[in-house]
Amino acid sequence: MELQSWLLYHLVAANDCNQVMQSAATGGGGFPGGSSGSRARDLGLRAQKKILGRVISTGAGRSLLIDDATTSLLDNLYRLAEKAVKKNPGLDKKQPEKVLKNIVKLSIKIGLLQRNQQLGVADEPKIVEIRSSLRAAAMAVVSFYELEFSFDKLYLTRSLERCRTVIQSLIGSHLTDKSQDRCHQVFDFVTHPEFLEAVFGQNSELRPTLGLLVNDINKALDAGHL
Repeated sequence: MELQSWLLYHLVAANDCNQVMQSAATGGGGFPGGSSGSRARDLGLRAQKKILGRVISTGAGRSLLIDDATTSLLDNLYRLAEKAVKKNPGLDKKQPEKVLKNIVKLSIKIGLLQRNQQLGVADEPKIVEIRSSLRAAAMAVVSFYELEFSFDKLYLTRSLERCRTVIQSLIGSHLTDKSQDRCHQVFDFVTHPEFLEAVFGQNSELRPTLGLLVNDINKALDAGHL
């Protein structure tokens, strides 16, 4: 079962990872060494891991890996986060860029795990659960936007925490602690009470930007990517 799209598809879709090999770079977080029993494969995985950093650090590099629909979704997620931190001193202004990069890196790393046949039969139920939890969270965002006064912070937070838990259950045995920390950073930000209030609170100035994100989510849902 393919899982080269989202951690929010959305949240990003990784295209054929062979494209990554066209660039050279250094990066962090990756695969624990020696798990495959093949020195050649281990070296190959390390090489692909090292390429991710610089490629993902630039918009041009990300465009090699992400389709137009996902790019739009990520751009609007970033804009929403950026506007939220500007209006809330309790939010770190560096977090939106970190969220964007970490979503892309995690999605590509999971895609590489699959491409290199590192995911086993025991991982299949986890992949199904990830898709289900992400879809539920996405549908909640759409509902809260489209139905006035329907925002339920506790429900959305629980939905996002479910996403965090199932993603961590998949990557915990395949990726390093640094990659697990990347996952926590993403969900620590999107579940932050001040971020959620800034986005979904009554008379929020961010509603137009949220509308753009919801439009992207609806397209992803309709296309079956979520």
